[in-house]
Amino acid sequence: MKYRILILIISSFSLTQLNAQDYKKDSLQFKIITQIKYKSGAVQDIKLKKVLCDYCTEKQTKQLGLQALKLASLEQNDPKNKKENGIKILSIYIRLAKTDFSAIK
Repeated sequence: MKYRILILIISSFSLTQLNAQDYKKDSLQFKIITQIKYKSGAVQDIKLKKVLCDYCTEKQTKQLGLQALKLASLEQNDPKNKKENGIKILSIYIRLAKTDFSAIK
């Protein structure tokens, strides 16, 4: 399954507003909460805490969680996320086209 990550930078306000409205119509956004545990500056563990979706099937929830864990592992060494000791909670937002989301069965 392909996940599309969209990064959009447009200087014109009206065009940005138009694209945001169009994008909202044909896509779904999911919030997934992950936890990265650090000890002596090294990652000890990455856990999935919660997938926030009221209408997802079990398989859809599992796939979103797996994708969020992959994204959290990419973010683990980012200086703004890294801790010497402790736990960092990451909220990961995944936006999918409705057609791609419905294809997860």
